[in-house]
Amino acid sequence: MRANVVLAQGEVFVGEVEWSGKGWLRLRTDAGQRLINLAHVAVIGLVGSALDDEQDEIDGALPKPSSKDRPVKVSQAPGRPWPDDELKRLADAFLDGVEDNELAERHKRARPAIKQLRQGFECARGNLVEDQISEVAATWVPRWRRVLAG
Repeated sequence: MRANVVLAQGEVFVGEVEWSGKGWLRLRTDAGQRLINLAHVAVIGLVGSALDDEQDEIDGALPKPSSKDRPVKVSQAPGRPWPDDELKRLADAFLDGVEDNELAERHKRARPAIKQLRQGFECARGNLVEDQISEVAATWVPRWRRVLAG
């Protein structure tokens, strides 16, 4: 099968594909054989009608993407959304001075989650600057502003 191979830095090779596998492609060009690492390839253009006949070979030559960052499951319990009416009750409790531990038990939530919500709430009210709170708490500020406004 004839192919045009463009590397990421722009170099182009044209020739017959002799073999591909394990992340490599062997290409027979006019200048001789080239062994090309598929991780360095930007584009492979296949020439001819052999594409349909050799689809399995093509699929085998494609690099398999994988992430080095694997997700970590933090908790066995799935997260539950916070409805606006529950956030309003939480805001009233914040204003009444109820402690985070008591609110965590009352709303069946984790105490650190209540702490993040309290920081976002105080920032939305203007008592804290967004640079002084955690990134998680900062994501709650727009939601608190919306809930408190309406």
